[in-house]
Amino acid sequence: MLVGHSLSDPNGLLLTMDQTVEDLLQRPLSELVGRSYADVTHPDDRVRNIDRVTMLAPGAGPVCIRKRYLQPGGAAVWVDVHVSRLDRGLEAGRLVGTLYLPQAKALTAVPDVVMPERLWQVALKVDRSLHRRREQLGDDLFGDHAWLVLVQIYLAEAEGRVIDAATLGALSLLDLPRTHRWIGALAEKGLVERPDCSAGVIQLTATGLARTETLLATYSDLA
Repeated sequence: MLVGHSLSDPNGLLLTMDQTVEDLLQRPLSELVGRSYADVTHPDDRVRNIDRVTMLAPGAGPVCIRKRYLQPGGAAVWVDVHVSRLDRGLEAGRLVGTLYLPQAKALTAVPDVVMPERLWQVALKVDRSLHRRREQLGDDLFGDHAWLVLVQIYLAEAEGRVIDAATLGALSLLDLPRTHRWIGALAEKGLVERPDCSAGVIQLTATGLARTETLLATYSDLA
């Protein structure tokens, strides 16, 4: 679910944000302006968050970062943040964040909540299972390439890694032409962002992320 947007300077100091983001953080804009986004990020997520943003070139992205924001009193709230760095005009270099709450349907396996770190553990086991099935039964009938590609992209985003088509193909044990075909097919379904070039970063769309997590939640007993 879309929460709202934030705008930071090139160094990550907050400039402004939607009222809905203030409400999520439970802090007024006057308290946040001039502070780094890292100041309100959970300590365990800060290094990964900063690394992803630092690598973001002007005009590139958005990159999707799953992280926890800290509310007053120390409570943490999970958020998916899509970050872009502007490359034109007077605002070049500034960071635009689009915040989403992970869909409850994607994070809930009846009746318990499946937290993001548990979904990551499930995705690791699903990935290993897919590779073992291909090894034992053959890739021609049991490849399940579309699901394998989605899981690899999900793992990259969950772990804060940047993944391009070449890396995705290597991890999925697919040659580059087939990797590009699967990226195109998944983009047509609205599950993957179509990269600007053949070497561009591959990411799930908000829909792709939600549906992947919905499926992973059905495997939550694996974690």
